[in-house]
Amino acid sequence: MSRSQLLKLLLSVVILVITLAVVEYQIGWYSLLTSWQGFSAGTLTLLVILSLSSNALRALRIKVSFELPAARYPQMFYLSTNHNLLNNLLPMRTGEVAFPVLIKRYFGIGVVESSSHLLLYRLLDLVALLSIAGVLALWQSNQMISIAIMLVTLFGLLLFDRGKRLLVWLLGRFSSPKLAKLAKAFSDLPTRGGHFGVIVLTTYAVWLTKLLAFLGVVLQLSQLTLAQAVTSVAIADLSSILPIHGVAGSGTFEAAFVLAGKLYAIDTTALLTVAVQLHLFLLLMSFAAFLLGWLVAKIFNRHSSLKAEVE
Repeated sequence: MSRSQLLKLLLSVVILVITLAVVEYQIGWYSLLTSWQGFSAGTLTLLVILSLSSNALRALRIKVSFELPAARYPQMFYLSTNHNLLNNLLPMRTGEVAFPVLIKRYFGIGVVESSSHLLLYRLLDLVALLSIAGVLALWQSNQMISIAIMLVTLFGLLLFDRGKRLLVWLLGRFSSPKLAKLAKAFSDLPTRGGHFGVIVLTTYAVWLTKLLAFLGVVLQLSQLTLAQAVTSVAIADLSSILPIHGVAGSGTFEAAFVLAGKLYAIDTTALLTVAVQLHLFLLLMSFAAFLLGWLVAKIFNRHSSLKAEVE
């Protein structure tokens, strides 16, 4: 481990410790955790199902994107939940490295090809998050702006193929075998037609289920309006792209949520309380999805082995 990597790791740990201390001083961990008792069993079950559905849809996007056989979906689900958990736990988005590694292990797909698909996912994730959040936050106050966001988003999605072609052309200007391989991977990306359309729809389904689960938590545990909750949730989620944050996103997730809420002049302690609770829900659901993915893959592998023995 290099000195800069060690420094970043230490800084991440320091941020985590500071976050734990601030939450204890400002709120108290006992009162924060006991506030979950206000959830009914039905509401909590629905939120869990929505969160797990988001993970299942991410796996479906992998299947559609790479045109993989449906029979191997359990492995895709495990891969997706594994990748998502590492992304949520490791600092500086280092968990992204797991995706090309895992997809090569399970499906034999090259690192360059899988990385280009991952980049497409992340661009679509950003578009979906911002457009859904914008429409939800503004629909009650200004439906015209919400409609304008929809139209601009649609226009932007139609430009994906042109953007890809421009990138391939720029990479082709260099006489480098590595860049030529990268250009080929980008050229093969599905960015138009029905194939791209299904990937886009799946991405929007991923974010609708995830945001509905998050908003359910926030609205149940706070007095925030829908617009306030959407703004805080969206900006908190975007904080994951910051170059520095605490272990498991601690500190920066809460800070982003609080700063977004301060735009509406909401009390800081109230914002911090719900931010920590939402972050705990995110992490718990990441672990739950991973365990479910592991179990499903284990059953699938056992069934495949038994079937092979019989044949």
